[in-house]
Amino acid sequence: MSVVPSMLADVRRMSERVRRRVDSSDVVYLVTTSGFPNYGDELITEAWLRYLAIRRPMARVVVDSPRPGHAALLLRHANKRAVFVDTLWQFVHYANSDDPAEVDPDAPWEWVAKAASHLGVSPRDDAGVDMLLQAGTIHLVGGGYINAMWPHHMWLIPAIAAVAEKTGARAVATGAGLTPTVDGPAHVAMLDAAARFDVFDVRDEPTAALLADAPGLARTGDDAWLSPRIPTSQSATDGGVVLCAQSDLTDRFGWDGRTGVDALASFVRTVLDEWDVPGSQVSVVECIPGHDYTIPTMLSDRLDGARIIPFRSAWHDGLPPGGTWLSTRYHPHMLAAAGGASGVAISASPDYYATKHQALVDVGSRWTTLAGAITAVPDRPTAGGFSVDEVRANVDRKRALAQRLYPAGLRLM
Repeated sequence: MSVVPSMLADVRRMSERVRRRVDSSDVVYLVTTSGFPNYGDELITEAWLRYLAIRRPMARVVVDSPRPGHAALLLRHANKRAVFVDTLWQFVHYANSDDPAEVDPDAPWEWVAKAASHLGVSPRDDAGVDMLLQAGTIHLVGGGYINAMWPHHMWLIPAIAAVAEKTGARAVATGAGLTPTVDGPAHVAMLDAAARFDVFDVRDEPTAALLADAPGLARTGDDAWLSPRIPTSQSATDGGVVLCAQSDLTDRFGWDGRTGVDALASFVRTVLDEWDVPGSQVSVVECIPGHDYTIPTMLSDRLDGARIIPFRSAWHDGLPPGGTWLSTRYHPHMLAAAGGASGVAISASPDYYATKHQALVDVGSRWTTLAGAITAVPDRPTAGGFSVDEVRANVDRKRALAQRLYPAGLRLM
């Protein structure tokens, strides 16, 4: 018996062991706010999980979110090698709780960064910290959850920078929207940490201006452009209206001498009346369970006969195509406009949502956008959303960034 075939077989087995060992040590750590649930946050995290399942099929993907159990139920289909934890979010919430003794109230992000980058600072979380310290890439997944609306979320940025500096991992952020920004020492700490990221990709002009001096700055738009749920064709607009109206973050919305939820409900009623749309021609979409039912419930008499699409149905079956959209939510604007639908984007919180909706207008959406003081009902729009070429350009920009961040790894055969 020749020894050559036997030696070749041994080499192949050794190569396979090396390949498996290299693959198993490839840990990608995604920091997200999925699991709330919020249609847009789930959409973005799902997009990266799907992408990594194709691009890095043997990678261990860790999803760190505030509600890992619920996130796992919503997203486990997207990547079979994903595990769901809440390590960084536990540290953020603990440091934001009532006067923890070991946390400096003037710089709580410093404790969060130390706890994330050192075993033993929070011993019961050591298993999670150990996993974080093994990561080759720590990826702050995009969205609008790090800003002055939730200032403690900012502490995620110094924490990621601290871990990356300790371990040599890549620190990356994608599709971020950081305005309205925090101020004071927290602002300085955030900018300093963001400047230490290898890549800090943003989705809007105000965030790009904020991080103008960051060496890793990029701007490729919202992370949802990576999602396979982006429509690949455009539907003709039918005679109906699709309504997505939130009740959260509406305190500063004003209409007809009212403010808040009452003002937004009154405005929606007036729009439907002036557009002469009967309730039976309205579809109500829920993107955050509970928050997006309050106003439709207040308008139950006006929406008699409306089609109701709860979050679970929207998540499993997708958003309805066509129609003229009336939306306060940002990601329905993005997906519906990508499908060619016309719409009106209402900024429920002018200093937060106006930037988000404008970011879509900046890359091609032809929706009517309303922000600040609203004094009149807009005409029913007919201009459509994005053109096919604009959708393709936005998708291509995001895919190019994804390929840059996660080049296809070589495999030993």
